[in-house]
Amino acid sequence: MENDKFTVQELLVELGFSETEAAIYWSLLDLDVVSIRKVAEHSGINRGTAYEAIKKLQNTGLVTARKSGQREYYSAESPEKIYDLIKDRRKELWYSQQRAQKLIPELLARKARPQGRPLVQYYEDDEGVVAILRDVLQVCAKLEKPEYYIYSSRPLRQYLYRKFPQFTERRVAEGISVKAIAIGEGGDPPVQAERKWLEEPKDGSISSYTFIYGDKVAHIAISSDLTPYGVVIEEPGTAAMQRLLFEQIWSQL
Repeated sequence: MENDKFTVQELLVELGFSETEAAIYWSLLDLDVVSIRKVAEHSGINRGTAYEAIKKLQNTGLVTARKSGQREYYSAESPEKIYDLIKDRRKELWYSQQRAQKLIPELLARKARPQGRPLVQYYEDDEGVVAILRDVLQVCAKLEKPEYYIYSSRPLRQYLYRKFPQFTERRVAEGISVKAIAIGEGGDPPVQAERKWLEEPKDGSISSYTFIYGDKVAHIAISSDLTPYGVVIEEPGTAAMQRLLFEQIWSQL
């Protein structure tokens, strides 16, 4: 029963209720129809705070109140009401998604950029690398020919996809192909991909990845303390130059 308590409370918190509101709802489930004093005693929460929590729960339909004389008594609605809250939240999210689909393109069109200058963004840690990988998928999925080029290096491979292991699966599902020039032998079996190799320097000094996609070039490397970081340059001319150089090297391998 104690485990059920924490499960219900965690669920309500996930739905946007405070921990206090979740605790009050649990107490009411346990108490049936009671006064505010009983709720406060059972939950260990002072009356004023318990009263405010009950009002919020009433507004969402999880608690009902009735008067008897000068006093109000409260009871919890069936936990099945939580299903209704989830359904309502889904509807709200769906409407938000529809609004976002209309609004975001307009915001992107208004996005200010200094004229004639590239947009340069810096990312750090595994989360930053994941952000870059997601950007590769999002940009390439919108291209007339969904494809990107990549230079890969053996020392960095173990760090690149460790927080996004489903990257290749997502790429294939989106119909995105890749041409890779690998520095050093190895790498995963190519899936919807072509790969050629360059000999790795004996000193192992090359330890970075470069993605060329759309109008962007992303460089990912790792610092001396093994923290990955990346820089994304968005500029059509830069991407076109890197794409040309890649194709020239590719044709010679």
